[in-house]
Amino acid sequence: MRMTWRFAGLAVMASCAALGAAPCNAHAQASLSMLGFGYPVGGQSARSLASGTSLADLDPQTPLNPASIVLNSRAQAYGQYEPEFRTVTIGGVSAKTTTSRFPLFMVTGRQGRATFSLSFSSLFDRTWVNTYADTQRVGTERIASTVLTQSIGGISDGRVAMAWSFNERVHVGIAAHVYPGQNRVSVGRIFADSAHAGNFDATNAYDFAGSGLSFGALYLPGSHFILSGDLRVGGSLSMRLGDSTVVGKGKVPLRYGASAAYDGIPGSIFSVRIGGERWSDLRGLGESTLGLKDATDLALGTEISGPRISGTPVLFRAGYRSRGLPFAFGANGVSESSLSGGVGMPLIGGRAVVDVGVVRASRTSVGVSEKAWVVSVGVGIRP
Repeated sequence: MRMTWRFAGLAVMASCAALGAAPCNAHAQASLSMLGFGYPVGGQSARSLASGTSLADLDPQTPLNPASIVLNSRAQAYGQYEPEFRTVTIGGVSAKTTTSRFPLFMVTGRQGRATFSLSFSSLFDRTWVNTYADTQRVGTERIASTVLTQSIGGISDGRVAMAWSFNERVHVGIAAHVYPGQNRVSVGRIFADSAHAGNFDATNAYDFAGSGLSFGALYLPGSHFILSGDLRVGGSLSMRLGDSTVVGKGKVPLRYGASAAYDGIPGSIFSVRIGGERWSDLRGLGESTLGLKDATDLALGTEISGPRISGTPVLFRAGYRSRGLPFAFGANGVSESSLSGGVGMPLIGGRAVVDVGVVRASRTSVGVSEKAWVVSVGVGIRP
């Protein structure tokens, strides 16, 4: 039998709204962005997020376009921390959730005309917890209890990439991807009088394994323009219950993107990006009625140089992004729009850089809204 992903968080909130149950305001947690297989984090660096992701195909720390790694001037190690604070509102009832992520790690090196990188990033994050107070009849008594449902885990993207520079204007790249992952889904009930009634807990672990290839290019035609593009071709993606039982087979979603940037104004760059992901390729992992939506992605942004520290400029960024998310709430799609900004600060004479991005995201569907603050902090070390 195939696995059906349940929208537990929103179901709890909807029930609370209908019944006017006060305890849900205090204890229920939910997230519109955790429906389906989880939130598509996208592997964006703090720099890219601060620009509205408009720099994603030009940013060497964002593992989308394998050709972009040539823009790293020397070897570098990069890591990122990214907490998200969100509030979901449905039927006049609101719930707040906090999720902490470490969504990206990358090392890059260069040898002659070739540049190599190894990265680990997050494709989907499906970590959430829902709790609410309830009572349960045990024999002739009704005993107070707490109902707990949670999911922990997601799907990761491991990438090995190589880029080749034909000359200063033409660069190409290729990358191999693996997609390991796990979701631990638990349902339980904890009784206040556990000695009398005992507790209940059931947990299933679902393991994922997949692969894919991506290709990319950078072209500098002159006159201060930069053109870039990327394409990911997905291989198979399987889901197993425990160690052996296959419960679904799909494909890693096809992804494409193209961007253009202009740096003709000294100390600044302006960029635009359009992309898309064919999330319907995942359909074989769940039931045929699973609401998967293909999505497009549009971003506009800028990066402007500020004052210098030890001869290296501080960089200020801002951007706007609009995209569809891969899942549906009922029969309706979910969209996301966001405004972002941030700063890049050099340290130790340019041998280290700290990028900070702040995103204000709005996710909506019919009758449901979610507001989120995302704070992304990336640290790069250059030996």
